Amino acid sequence: MEKGRILHASHDGIHVLRFVGDIRYTLGHSLDRFLEGLFAGPPPAGFVIDLTATDSIDSTNLGLLVRIAREMDNHSAPRVTIVSDRPDINALLASMALGKVFDIVSRASVPAGGEQELPRKDTDKESLSRTLLKAHRALMELSERNEETFHDLVAKLEQTAPRS
Repeated sequence: MEKGRILHASHDGIHVLRFVGDIRYTLGHSLDRFLEGLFAGPPPAGFVIDLTATDSIDSTNLGLLVRIAREMDNHSAPRVTIVSDRPDINALLASMALGKVFDIVSRASVPAGGEQELPRKDTDKESLSRTLLKAHRALMELSERNEETFHDLVAKLEQTAPRS
């Protein structure tokens, strides 16, 4: 498996995030910080998440994707599209109920080029705990199954994560 990377490009206010390789929680803080900066300004005109080169993606990063969908919805922006032609990834997306907040397609015309890798942000344990907590709370909101799956993890994180 290729080490995980998150690439970003934008054109005319439409942002594309391309997830490449093995996407693990260690990338979550960098993605969270990027999203904080992005949504601090004018909202994007649109958003596409490209998972066609993703080998695996963990629940932390799925929760952060839900955050993108929620932010776009809060700004009455178009629904976010996830592009994935990988049966294993599609099964994971379905099992986590992401179809409730995303349009999931197997093909799309996502222009390549001009992408920049999101810089990896060093993080301390407290910041990482807050990111994990936010991401898993977002997943829990999507379905009862997710609520049951992540309840114990979120409870543990709530005990250990500092209040923000």
